[in-house]
Amino acid sequence: MNKIEKFLTINKYSRPGIKLNSIKNIIIHWTGNAGSSAIGNRNYFESLKNKYIYASSQYIIGLNGEVIQCMPENEVAYHAGNLTMNYNSIGIEICHPDWTGKFNSVTYNTLIELLVDLCRRYNLTADKIIRHYDVTGKLCPKYYVEHNNEFLEIRNKVAIALNQNISIKEEREEFNMAKVYKNGSTRENVFADTGLTVKTGSLDKYEQCECLDIVNGKYLVKYKVNGTNKVKTGFVAYSGGVK
Repeated sequence: MNKIEKFLTINKYSRPGIKLNSIKNIIIHWTGNAGSSAIGNRNYFESLKNKYIYASSQYIIGLNGEVIQCMPENEVAYHAGNLTMNYNSIGIEICHPDWTGKFNSVTYNTLIELLVDLCRRYNLTADKIIRHYDVTGKLCPKYYVEHNNEFLEIRNKVAIALNQNISIKEEREEFNMAKVYKNGSTRENVFADTGLTVKTGSLDKYEQCECLDIVNGKYLVKYKVNGTNKVKTGFVAYSGGVK
């Protein structure tokens, strides 16, 4: 396995430098950008320090089987859309050649190798390998949500490699799903930071959007910019809006 350390700069939005509480799961993702490279996706995460967007993963696997490590395994990455899972899991972003989202054979084999390595070192069973979909319901990794048997085969291959005698069956893990945020009766400012010092947008009264996380007691929401299809994320101060 060709593992390359390309650690992100410490910053609020993609590498906060916070230590994980534990490693209970490994979460797999697709990059959602057909034909893109591992280094390109790594550099996108690096650029987020200037864009007020929270996203990253510990690992990215490229189309040629290269593995880029974006931060130490014991640091928090923003990949799961769920605070608890971010603090207790390792995320792997996986490149794909086309929009079906199916991994090519080289990338797929490297994924199995990396999963076996991580499960062995952290004493995890193969059923602790999950999809982003299993946490938030997001269509990620697309092909392996639409073809659940193919995802189960990934788990089975890891279990066989680890000589684990476990039953991998079709099931949906139950986690705290992303919640709905509904603004109150006044216009609400949205900020780039939990200190609420850098305003980046606002929510209309009673506007409804998605709550992705709770960080330092502040809600991280994903909302549409007024009059556009552009989506932004940021923190809000109002504490009564999560349903």
